Amino acid sequence: MDSPQSIKVLMYHGIVNGKCPLPDDRETGADLYDLPVAQFERHMSLLKENGFIVRDLSSNSPQQENEIVITFDDGELNNLKVALPILKKFGYVAYFFIIVGRVGRKGYMNWEEIKELQQQGMIVGSHGLSHQILTSLMDTQIDEELRASKRTIEVNLSTQIETLSIPRGFCNDSLIHKAYELGYKTIFISDRPDDLKSHCFSRIAIKNRWDVKQLSNALAGKKTWASSAFRSTKKFIKKLLRENAYNKVRSILIKIFK
Repeated sequence: MDSPQSIKVLMYHGIVNGKCPLPDDRETGADLYDLPVAQFERHMSLLKENGFIVRDLSSNSPQQENEIVITFDDGELNNLKVALPILKKFGYVAYFFIIVGRVGRKGYMNWEEIKELQQQGMIVGSHGLSHQILTSLMDTQIDEELRASKRTIEVNLSTQIETLSIPRGFCNDSLIHKAYELGYKTIFISDRPDDLKSHCFSRIAIKNRWDVKQLSNALAGKKTWASSAFRSTKKFIKKLLRENAYNKVRSILIKIFK
């Protein structure tokens, strides 16, 4: 199994074109991660031009240099209508993580559309039932979020679901261990907490103002002052204020560092 630091993982959300409807129930600041379609295509072109190999982590093939993983969180309809044709154009596979409780709502894919993603060779995983911060819940609620979301996708897609993207950036070793116990084999998070020991894959969160130069820098491990400050401040606030207070200051953070 690949180590969490040995392969770069990109985290996308909405890919927008002004035509596909957006959800009404997004969290504050979700638009920070909306990429215009032309910008997303430039990102994919950059990967191709620089010889990146887009990886399916379930493959048993040995890891090669310059491999990368592409992921999408939330299950928005634009992932199918806008992002998928571009991925297919470049011959790329990606992971799509579904908020099960929002399937079929305005701006989200329904089950038939999620099946289409799967039939096109994409990998579908769980993003929980309700997109809540899991570490703020009781153990029984965490179990329900992870177990029921997995089972619901499996029933609707008639396939085993083994990948999980933990919502909202809060995680700990207990949560990761619980997910493995419930049958998940590959777990993605956003920023890795400093004290986390469990195996999982942290990701590069792609923001809407990232041009190809910023993406190139991120892939090379170079960080701008603004991105470093945003990440450090966010991690500090998460640690200091914990789950409940974090939501109240997140929108302020986004305005400062956007």
